Amino acid sequence: MNAIDWARAAARAYVPTTGLLNGTACSAIAIGAMILPSTAYATEDAAPQAQAPAQTVTVEQSDVTKTRQGEDIIVTGRASKKAEIESTGTTSVLSSADLQRQPTVSVVDALARLPGISVAPTDFFGSPSSGNHGGLDGAARGGASFVYLRGLSGSYNVNLVNGANAAQGMPYSRQIQLDLLPPVGLAAVVVSKTSTADMDGDAIGGTIDFRTPSAYDFDKKTHVGVYLRGGLSQYALDYGTPAGNVMAQAEVSHKFGDDDQFGVYATGYFGKRNFASTMVDFQAGQWEFAVSQGEQGSNPDGFAKKDNLLLTSTNAQFTEGNQVSYGGALGLDWHLGATKLYARGTFAVSNIEQNVYQKSIQADGYSAAVVRPDGLYQNAESDGEYHAWFETAPSESTLASAVVGGTTDAGRLTLGYSGFWSWGKSAAPDHAEITYQTFAGNQLNGPFAVSYRNGYPLPLLSAAQLARFNNNALYGVEQDSGEFTNSRSTASKVGGRFDATYTIGSWLESVTAGVKFVRSARNSYSRDYSNLNFLPAGQSWTSSPFSRNEVPAIDQQYYPYTFLRGDGGALTDAAHAAANTATLSPNDFNKNTLSGHENVFSSYALAKLEFSGVEVQPGLRFEHTAIDDVFWNSVSGSGATSPALSEGFQSSKTEYNILLPSLHANYRPDGESVVRAAIWRSYTRPAFFQLAGGSQTSINSDGSISVTEGNPDLKAVKSWNFDASIEHQHRGFSASVAGFYKALSDYLYDRGTSFRAQQIAQSGVASISKPVNGGTAGMYGVELAARYQLVDLPGWESGFGISGNMTLQHSWAHLNDSSTDVTQQMQGTPNRLANAALFYEKGPLYADVSYRYNGPLIAAYRFGAYGGKQLNDTQRATSSVDATIGYTLPHDIRFVLAATNLLDNVSYYRTVGPDSYQVPQIVRWGRTYSITLTTNF
Repeated sequence: MNAIDWARAAARAYVPTTGLLNGTACSAIAIGAMILPSTAYATEDAAPQAQAPAQTVTVEQSDVTKTRQGEDIIVTGRASKKAEIESTGTTSVLSSADLQRQPTVSVVDALARLPGISVAPTDFFGSPSSGNHGGLDGAARGGASFVYLRGLSGSYNVNLVNGANAAQGMPYSRQIQLDLLPPVGLAAVVVSKTSTADMDGDAIGGTIDFRTPSAYDFDKKTHVGVYLRGGLSQYALDYGTPAGNVMAQAEVSHKFGDDDQFGVYATGYFGKRNFASTMVDFQAGQWEFAVSQGEQGSNPDGFAKKDNLLLTSTNAQFTEGNQVSYGGALGLDWHLGATKLYARGTFAVSNIEQNVYQKSIQADGYSAAVVRPDGLYQNAESDGEYHAWFETAPSESTLASAVVGGTTDAGRLTLGYSGFWSWGKSAAPDHAEITYQTFAGNQLNGPFAVSYRNGYPLPLLSAAQLARFNNNALYGVEQDSGEFTNSRSTASKVGGRFDATYTIGSWLESVTAGVKFVRSARNSYSRDYSNLNFLPAGQSWTSSPFSRNEVPAIDQQYYPYTFLRGDGGALTDAAHAAANTATLSPNDFNKNTLSGHENVFSSYALAKLEFSGVEVQPGLRFEHTAIDDVFWNSVSGSGATSPALSEGFQSSKTEYNILLPSLHANYRPDGESVVRAAIWRSYTRPAFFQLAGGSQTSINSDGSISVTEGNPDLKAVKSWNFDASIEHQHRGFSASVAGFYKALSDYLYDRGTSFRAQQIAQSGVASISKPVNGGTAGMYGVELAARYQLVDLPGWESGFGISGNMTLQHSWAHLNDSSTDVTQQMQGTPNRLANAALFYEKGPLYADVSYRYNGPLIAAYRFGAYGGKQLNDTQRATSSVDATIGYTLPHDIRFVLAATNLLDNVSYYRTVGPDSYQVPQIVRWGRTYSITLTTNF
């Protein structure tokens, strides 16, 4: 192991013990090259280094900090593979070298290269145009935000920072926007897909631990490292908007004292990334059945819903913006003989400014149905309004953490202890928008119809229609079209744990027991000021104080529609000022306000046994959760303007008591192979919003009552998990096969602002709409991974290699809802994932060309007449080809050139229906290019 390996990437691998390509092409590529990511194979002669104590507690991380022979594991580009094979459960490790080598926007993009992991730019909240929190605007920011383990969303994962539970700041789920973490300043990311009793039990998907370095992860007494990156966004260049990307990081560590018993590590980073994307959108109410029973009615018998769709509007969009990221980490270590103490602190901030422009033809209000001879209606649109729309879509995210702890080795007894704190924020502050439209005489003035090219709906316009559409002076401010919203969600966690391991020896190697307590606090609100008039109605778009230069095409490839770039700051200021003069009713001010606390008490016992080379770990964990929520309750008469009869804040309580047994067994025939099998139980608690999403009661004019409310009686989703795997590595070859099965009960399948509302008829009540548990759900799959390098060849040819991984999985869910198909695929679960790469790694040179494929998945279920399997919102398959070349100069100076999405493929593709293209939502963010310089001294 040379100095470059240690200085650039060293960190403990203490793994917890615990255009679109079709499926045939994907399978051919992935089967031809299966692998773990581009980390080199483990070397048996890796020199052990002095280690900082585990950053939660050593007893929990004993298999991580030490190999089974007691040797320290250092996570570098080479030794991360050794950490994976030495771990108790199925584990993947990304080292610092992996993160810096790949052309990634954030750590999320790097994680997508691991087996069984998919990523998404949205979290499927709300309607397709939900915007600020996870909708189309988020998909257009040029990178992924959310991590899925084996097809399960981030709500099913436990996220740790240095072993401490990370605060979940999203307003409507238990996810974390992980894209705020950059690909620098981390020693390793450890992904555990199996859980032992000493790990948190609310991890049906798995556990992701983000690790920062310590001074003892570097072989030098004093280490200084510098990371610099610059890049360009292709679409931003094409449109003449800011296109540059920069990132800078510096780190320093030092060990001092007579025996280097004290260590300090510090790092800080700053980055700014400009982005630009083209989009096409669909909105609720802007599509229907082409042939229906009654005008614009239901789908007739004998007509497949997916083939009977009619798009009634088109919405071409362009977005530009920038993301500013900054943060840092501090680590302190004290090695005091048998006791080792540590302190870790981190913070990461991401602030996004984004402008979104839309040029659209809104034709859904001009129905022109024709009665067919069979009595059915052939629907069409006879005219359309020209609209232009300008909004800001800001986003702010913060994640901070601190953990203090240590270990004490008292002979056979080892004690571990830690206290931790975390705080997270997810906000969409100061969102503003305004709408412009043309008026009579300057509309479409003719039938609205579209053709399709490459899945894009293209309105059929005459030269005169296009000329009017492109004359921006004809657009005037629409009355009451101004809007200002302010949304903010924060979360904090504080807790501690104590663990003790007693070493016995013989066939019963050790017994471990521990306790843990975590208290969480959540606060969120969203306030909407609509129907604002901060510009005179009818004022020309071209004379608007928010307009800047004219751009000739909102999408240079598909939509030659001129638009005016805007001043987002000026729009926000005007909308904010108008909102300050408006007064919201108490109900409008408070109805989206929610706060709550969650206390989780847990205890566990875990044994380690060994029989003839077979390691067995039986364990039992118990978790008690107590949740209290405060939400807004209102009772009003019928009609939107009816006065409130009563209103105010109310509270609810929820408790869960879950017993979680586990059993893990490993057989290691030699130091290069391991066979694993595991069974364990885990669970996931419902989101705060689902438990207490506010209560709105309306007394209808006929005396009946309609209630919409959260449900504090929701059950936790529980799962029995099964996992079996085989891993082998030898010199230039490594391979693994893992099979898994998950059996879920009380499935909760909706996330976001529109939680599933099932109407329940009761005496004297028209309906009660609230989230309810579904039935059972399940999934099974196999992960294949391999890497082969021609290391036995004598010369420069030995640097060539091939790598890849592939995940094949199948899922099902019983939704228990009569308004849709009874059994469907689980939401957010792709059937296929694949990565493949050709690489060269020899001496100072590294280069690769890689391919990534994310299969299709259900983004949201649809219910009722416009629902069912055929019309579920579907996120279609996407793929990307990337390239990297790096060279290390003398004095440990390394340059890396990288390019992403070389084929300019579609970045995000969502449709109504899995097999239809009539109603699409498409994002393209183009190619990006970067150059990176790293040096250590």
